[in-house]
Amino acid sequence: MEIAYLDTSALVKRYHVEEYSDLVDEIFEKHSIAISELSIVEFVSTLRRKVDEKSIRKKEQSKILLKFHDDLADFVVLKFDSSVISKAVEFVLKYSLKTLDSLQLSFAMKLKKYNPLFVSFDRKLLDCARSEGFRVLEFKHL
Repeated sequence: MEIAYLDTSALVKRYHVEEYSDLVDEIFEKHSIAISELSIVEFVSTLRRKVDEKSIRKKEQSKILLKFHDDLADFVVLKFDSSVISKAVEFVLKYSLKTLDSLQLSFAMKLKKYNPLFVSFDRKLLDCARSEGFRVLEFKHL
């Protein structure tokens, strides 16, 4: 099965129905999923923000977090190490990426030899991933 690397913008769409959730569901059906340790923290932060903004209730957040925790066992979770940090610094300088985006792209580089599909809903990050030789999810209206 092919690998898909998801950043947090894509991962959230699996657990909270919003625009493009259907595309993410298809990716989950057809690919092994890889995420970074960073995405775990970002995911929880995003859900908390949705509670604060009242777009979801705390009870729904709890259900989503339980489901996400259960699903983590099925994901390839890429770990932080010094190579992630040094590559992220390179991406900040090369592409003027934001810190977290540079880290996401850096984590994905660990999978480069497997030719993963890079999935994000951030146009600049997708463009940078493409420049680094990744296959990227193509969709309209970003």
